Amino acid sequence: MSSMDCDFKYRHFMEIDFRTIIVFIVFVETGSLYSASLILGCSPSSVSIHLKRVRHYFHEPLFIREGRSLEPTEYAIKLSQQLKSCFMSFDTILTKDNINKS
Repeated sequence: MSSMDCDFKYRHFMEIDFRTIIVFIVFVETGSLYSASLILGCSPSSVSIHLKRVRHYFHEPLFIREGRSLEPTEYAIKLSQQLKSCFMSFDTILTKDNINKS
């Protein structure tokens, strides 16, 4: 594989804020800015800012405003589940690597 192929495959990951993806996952799971902020140790306004950012990564609607709350779309729910699975796999790899070093 040439270095040109690697640049093409991985460079776009440098533009993604993975904290934003994690906030998205937690918000979809909890359904609440406040609950997500408690879990993540940040303010509800910070969660809101991350949710605005995550909309730029995907070209489908992620939320529907219902009164004062945001409801995830079916697409957002499925996407969140897929992303969570990816992060769980990544965590497993990191954990195994740390165990093998001990």
